Amino acid sequence: MIETSALRRFIIDKGIEGSLVNNSSTDDAAKELENRLISNNLVSENAINRADVWIDLPENWTWTCLGNLTDSNSLNDGNWVLKKDMSSDGTVKLIQLGSIGNCLFKDKDYKLLTEERFKELDGKQIYPGYMLINRLITDRMNSCIIPEIDGILMTAVDVCWVKPNNDLYNIKYLMYVIASSGIQNLVKKLGHGVTRFRISKTNLIKIPIPYPPLSVQNMIVDKIEEMFAILDKIDKLRLTYLSNLKILKNKLIDASIQGKLTEQLPEDGTAEDLYAEIQIKKNTLIQEGKIKKEKYLHEITEAEIPFNIPPNWKWVRLGNISAKIASGSTPVGGNKSDAYVEKGYSFFREQNIYNDGIHEEGLVFITEKLLKARANSTVLPMDILLNITGGSIGRCALVPDEFTQGSINQHILIIRMIDPRLRFYVHKYICSPYIQKYIRGNTVGDKDGFSAGRCKNMLIPLPPLNEQTRIVERIDEIFANMK
Repeated sequence: MIETSALRRFIIDKGIEGSLVNNSSTDDAAKELENRLISNNLVSENAINRADVWIDLPENWTWTCLGNLTDSNSLNDGNWVLKKDMSSDGTVKLIQLGSIGNCLFKDKDYKLLTEERFKELDGKQIYPGYMLINRLITDRMNSCIIPEIDGILMTAVDVCWVKPNNDLYNIKYLMYVIASSGIQNLVKKLGHGVTRFRISKTNLIKIPIPYPPLSVQNMIVDKIEEMFAILDKIDKLRLTYLSNLKILKNKLIDASIQGKLTEQLPEDGTAEDLYAEIQIKKNTLIQEGKIKKEKYLHEITEAEIPFNIPPNWKWVRLGNISAKIASGSTPVGGNKSDAYVEKGYSFFREQNIYNDGIHEEGLVFITEKLLKARANSTVLPMDILLNITGGSIGRCALVPDEFTQGSINQHILIIRMIDPRLRFYVHKYICSPYIQKYIRGNTVGDKDGFSAGRCKNMLIPLPPLNEQTRIVERIDEIFANMK
């Protein structure tokens, strides 16, 4: 699918270098700007560093900067706003740093401010049509928006706002200039700070801005928005496609766990026989002291069965085919102690667990001594790891065969099969929409966690082993062709 964010930046870049429109205007931008500055009682005092100029301008354009286009009342910063300043029924809308994207703003991207704090910030009001610039440089870089929402607005510290002035500039043109690659690179160059890397207002107002005649600015904005409207349609189609694709994938998985995606073959045998083999092996492991004898799980009643399955399949409880289902724990102190080391055994947290496998971003390590002290939390090759709390609840990963040993925190369950060959099918089943809904609908406790007990009692539609293999292969094959 087409990724439009890079195209949008390319269009902006071409627009502010004069390549999108026919630059047939005979107006001289430098003279025009000088006259308009005088009529607005502004004096061009801010020197532009020519070393920061990054493109060659058309002949009738000139260079300027925000400091030349605004007075002290038109370029301001917001103020500190704390949680206690928020209201559930206020009338003043507060736009925070996180809501300022790249030329994009959604109506819901604001909080409400208390009347008391609003009165304290008298004179700091902004209104629809003002441009907001995020001076805090993050992964989104220096970003800006023009919020098109009704009412009185306020903004937080590190957000610089620019008042519209139709005599001097098209404020949308300024927004696109600030969003361009050239400006973004300069912002990174001029930024400073350790904990909060930002560009100062002093540096921001001196950054060179390509300034065409006002009539050309209007044409550039119209052309950019015309092209963006086409990309908006592409984005909408892309989201619809992805949504439909997700629905289709979910239906395929649901069909697979009901035996509708594969053919049932007599030579596969029955799940009843497979289940009997698993129970013999489980009892042997218990007698040998290799696994603990678990609490008895009740027989499955007819009322519990959610859907029909093929005759050679069998409904079982996950706990009855598992050697272990248990959560881990976080080392005392966590990041604030010496529990984590630079090299050692992998310690998985919920941010490492995804349906497509274990992600190493943010992975931490523990010592062998700590690993041995946490035997119940030890992760082994061929385990299944399931997130059981928070926003990532239900995410489930297979531990690779070549893995050695590791550990988990209390937000993850280890699910270890008696017969490891079942793990691929069980993993697909846990990732299915049916079980994801079951997990979210069976959380308990203050933190809405899915318990090990509930996991053990989870119903599994168990196919014969060979059909399990065909189901997993069929799902993988179809999904690969959907990319």
